[in-house]
Amino acid sequence: MADGLIIVESPAKARTLKRFLEDRFEVRASMGHVRDLPERELAVDVERGFEPRYEVVEGRKQALGELRKAVKGTSEVILASDPDREGEAIAWHLAEVLRLRQPKRIEFHEITREAVRRALEHPRQIDMRLVDAYQARRVVDRLVGYRLSPFLWSKVQKGIGAGRVQSVALRLVCDREEEIRNFVPEESWTVDAVLSRPGEDQRFKARLWRRLADPEGRLELKTEAEAQAAIQELEGAEYRVASVERKQRTKNPPAPYITSTLQQDASSRLRLSPRRTMRLAQDLYEGVELGEEGSTGLITYMRTDSTRVSAEAEQKVREWIREQFGAPYLGGTRHDKARPQAQDAHEAIRPTDPARRPEDVKPYLTPEQFRLYELIWRRFVASRMAPARYQGTTAEIEAGPFGLRANGSVLTFDGFYRVWEREEEQEGQLPELVQGERLDFWGLEPEQHFTQPPPRYTEATLIQELEKRGIGRPSTYATIVATIQDHHYVEQRERRLHPTPLGEGVNQIMVRHFPDIVDDGYTAAMERRLDEVEQGQVAWRPVVNDFYQPLERMLGQAEMAMPAETGETCPQCGQGMLVLKASRYGPFKGCSRYPACRYTQAVQPNGEPDSPRLLEETCPQCGRPLQVRRGRYGEFVGCSGFPECRYVRRDQAGGDASPTGQTCPECGQGELVERRGRYGTFVACNRFPECNYRAKPPRRRAAEPRLLDETCPACGKPMVERQGRYGPFKSCSDYPRCKGPEKPRTRRAPARTA
Repeated sequence: MADGLIIVESPAKARTLKRFLEDRFEVRASMGHVRDLPERELAVDVERGFEPRYEVVEGRKQALGELRKAVKGTSEVILASDPDREGEAIAWHLAEVLRLRQPKRIEFHEITREAVRRALEHPRQIDMRLVDAYQARRVVDRLVGYRLSPFLWSKVQKGIGAGRVQSVALRLVCDREEEIRNFVPEESWTVDAVLSRPGEDQRFKARLWRRLADPEGRLELKTEAEAQAAIQELEGAEYRVASVERKQRTKNPPAPYITSTLQQDASSRLRLSPRRTMRLAQDLYEGVELGEEGSTGLITYMRTDSTRVSAEAEQKVREWIREQFGAPYLGGTRHDKARPQAQDAHEAIRPTDPARRPEDVKPYLTPEQFRLYELIWRRFVASRMAPARYQGTTAEIEAGPFGLRANGSVLTFDGFYRVWEREEEQEGQLPELVQGERLDFWGLEPEQHFTQPPPRYTEATLIQELEKRGIGRPSTYATIVATIQDHHYVEQRERRLHPTPLGEGVNQIMVRHFPDIVDDGYTAAMERRLDEVEQGQVAWRPVVNDFYQPLERMLGQAEMAMPAETGETCPQCGQGMLVLKASRYGPFKGCSRYPACRYTQAVQPNGEPDSPRLLEETCPQCGRPLQVRRGRYGEFVGCSGFPECRYVRRDQAGGDASPTGQTCPECGQGELVERRGRYGTFVACNRFPECNYRAKPPRRRAAEPRLLDETCPACGKPMVERQGRYGPFKSCSDYPRCKGPEKPRTRRAPARTA
């Protein structure tokens, strides 16, 4: 007979626990949350202190039925959901639905035999502070969604929504886009001299950086004329080494991963989305089948904002580093400074056993799981290793009236780079320069530069910015970034986040009418208030009320302001007023008498009128002037008599097409142009719709295989890296005659349904 029943969230976690507990406990999975607020109604009683009304999740009824039978046959029930707000809420919901009396609650940050044993020795009660913090966040988010969404439906389009945190993330993306639009580049020039020691082949560059008569001021060349004037002053000059300074510098290893830094590195290094990263990390945490070893948890809990490491893990990794690399590679005791908002409830994300190298578990993991585990393992081991050391050299060189500077750097001890990939580009090594020696001159290289606008956010840098501003928490970063894309407010192009016209229109309305909701300072303060609920400093209902009252006030003001917002009379009917709205194609002005009057006028994202531009051409159908208008896929040429005449022509005059210089092979009159459509770019005739020719997209050529420094274990020929539909992979260069070594079969953990 089992000693009791342990309930966890997922089958994978249950499998891993069973291996440790054997027959002492029966382990069952709840399959995630068993109760939640119903989807199609507010389910929050504002008049009764924001009392939430929970319902059993439809897909969990069968699992709950099995759990009720298991509970009846046991004397002790232990709830072992994840160690965070969500996990505490799951435990509380289970206790409520199963009518458990004083259930025990255990938590562990890694699924290992020792961690589970310690947890069972120190059970506790359900922490209602964590549950209240969960309820406060859930109720506030529900109020925002269900009060703002109908407003946006009436002003923009049905089916869209707004969120407490996602609205701030959308504003960050839109504000960055506005910065880029308004950016004015500034020109500058640099001049490099190519030099060498007398009689030596090694050449190096020294940059012109100051006038000798002005030792404190740095020389700035704003225009090409200034650069050419400096070059003329250097004609016939002698280049001499004025001074040489050599310094040792060190590069400290990075701290172990927390949730945000793991998502950032996985995005930039592995090309994984934050949502995918967390899914893979969940699998590694809950357990992976490792052959005879069975289901094993490979990493600690992946939702954390602390870089703290347990003393036991610290000792293990230091012993491993000493054995593998020697004492010189062992770093000193480090004390990573926590962020001001960090909760420090969990350890950093690390491997459960540092001695379990990535190559040891590679046969049992999917390619994505392996790459993520390798990233976590290398980061943790590197964080406990010695700093890298560099020898830096700075040479001051005099030539005529100018001073030049050359820098060089050489890695003298790799330290933590023994396991961590070096990102920075090393400066070139300078020759052994001697003060006072003359240098050979090989020419001057002037180069023009322009200041660049701030880069658009990537998923990684957006998470970094949210963390920096105190917005969101480790458990919500991935959801925030995914939500603004799922709602089509933001789209990715070349891994950069661009706001869509719909996103800019929604953001414009939110900034104008709900400034507190999209203010990062206000949202960060709200996050701190929710943290205070978790710490038991304040009750959750007053916190919700403090948020709800301003929300209602802003909603009332917005409803009154929207109908007469522009103060302009409709030019078509003369009776209605123009109101500012937004659609999936961008912001526009429309008549307040809609649908009686359907007048619309497009506006730019900044709210300025986007008046159609008339062309010196007439419509071939009705004879009225043609004009350039803005549509879903950019600008196009249409009839000024719309909607009576619906003639449309997309061509280079509309600004959405780039000419190719080729004649259309079908009609022989038009020119082929490259356009952008909803499925990407394509080439077609500019006489559309008279000519419907559209070129077939070229077939994509497979990337050339890259030769590797290893041989095939089956035939001895070189191995190559090829590109497949699921990413790069290794194979024998003699494929298909040799199909390489047999790959071991792997078992994937079932998907978590939480």
